[in-house]
Amino acid sequence: MLAENARNQVLDRSRLLWLLCLRSPTVLRPLRFSRHGEALLANFSAMDHPDAKVYQDLFRYFALGWTAYRCTSGAGAAYPGLPSWSGRKMDELEGFSRIMPLFGAWCASGRDPQLTLPGNKSISLPKEFERGLLAGTDPRSRSYWGDMPGKSNQRIVEAADIALALWLFRDTVWNSLPPDRRDQVVSWLALVDSCPGLDNNWHLFFVLIDRVLATLGYPGRISSAKAHYERIKEFHLGDGWFKDGPNGRVDFYNAWGFHYALDWIDKIDPDWDPEFIRDSLRKFLSGYKFLIGPEGIPIMGRSLCYRMAAPAPLVFGCERHSDIVSAGEARRALDTVWRYFIRHGALRHGGITQGYWDADPRLLDPYSGPASSLWSLRSLVASFYQPPENSFWRQSAERLPVESGDYELMLDGAQWRVRGYKSKRRIVVEVLNNPIDDAPELEPVRRRQTLRRIAEGKWLGPRNDEAKYGRRYYCSDKPFCV
Repeated sequence: MLAENARNQVLDRSRLLWLLCLRSPTVLRPLRFSRHGEALLANFSAMDHPDAKVYQDLFRYFALGWTAYRCTSGAGAAYPGLPSWSGRKMDELEGFSRIMPLFGAWCASGRDPQLTLPGNKSISLPKEFERGLLAGTDPRSRSYWGDMPGKSNQRIVEAADIALALWLFRDTVWNSLPPDRRDQVVSWLALVDSCPGLDNNWHLFFVLIDRVLATLGYPGRISSAKAHYERIKEFHLGDGWFKDGPNGRVDFYNAWGFHYALDWIDKIDPDWDPEFIRDSLRKFLSGYKFLIGPEGIPIMGRSLCYRMAAPAPLVFGCERHSDIVSAGEARRALDTVWRYFIRHGALRHGGITQGYWDADPRLLDPYSGPASSLWSLRSLVASFYQPPENSFWRQSAERLPVESGDYELMLDGAQWRVRGYKSKRRIVVEVLNNPIDDAPELEPVRRRQTLRRIAEGKWLGPRNDEAKYGRRYYCSDKPFCV
């Protein structure tokens, strides 16, 4: 009996390893990211004020990662890491959708679309996008991204990024597509019209897709776009801050979810609702700029793996609201955030870790896969959309508020009190709606739970929402999660 139990345990482990090999690219094939990629980060980590050349190397780092993990058809990329609950195919779609706006912004700003990479590699960014786009939207292709059944289909999220990339590549890709191929792409994007979506920041995905399609000559394909947009405005708490759904909490999604999407909608269709979008961003920036410093950000909330996207609204804001945020301040915010996380090992093997510094399954949400962290690129998308001759790239970096002096201010919409301490370059957020002494800790994730996630795409570990949202104080220099 004992011998039979031991044999069954060995068989169970064998099955688990077999499943792990099927799901994890780090096991199924050798890691294909060379030492060239890590060398591209060396100067960024060393410089206090990274120049444009160093940012170009950072861009090439991510482009090199894309070439290492992209699928044969180009419609996805199998980055290494823990899978999401959406399945391997969806995780690979994220590997395409979340990096293509970066490539599109680079090209739309007038930079050379032909990119030379270390190791004598050369790629055409428009061709990379076109090849994957046509394979992924073709129902006859083995690489077809699939239809969009269900309320919370992850394809809705990714379709918004693909639509944005399509708009950014409109001169180099869209205008060269024959009519039947255009109809194919539009038909896939328009599938979101039959989906209700989640009642939170997801409403903006429908609006962004609708505005892109209308601009490209296909109006009215997302019939509910206006209703989705009006629902977003119901979440506005004042001063440019939004709650993430009717019962949602306030977090950094305001930066990398709400205002990032709203500003793109305003760029794509300046007549959509400029008064609300621009005024809410202006009010948001007046307080938000106090949340970023050279020793990190007072991180809290869900999707922490998007952390490098935090400067995105500042980069956009310095265009129209230079009296609130100057180009020099926005550039300094970008510099400090990316340098901080690069120094702490947040970039690995051509991608971004699934955590805050290193990979950390305690922080990972069930919907986050290996390429989900590439939403961190949103601050770079905003930055590379600025042409090389723009003042954002040419003006000297200026000191951030926490580098200039101590401060205390109220963010009424968020119900946060923010304090800055110049001597330690420390920023503290006090969440006024939380009990005064509350400091819930992150619950650990057991090895069995991690292996189950790898093998089956199921997540049985703690969500850790109380630690992410329930503390009274969150500090930049002592993140609650490290």
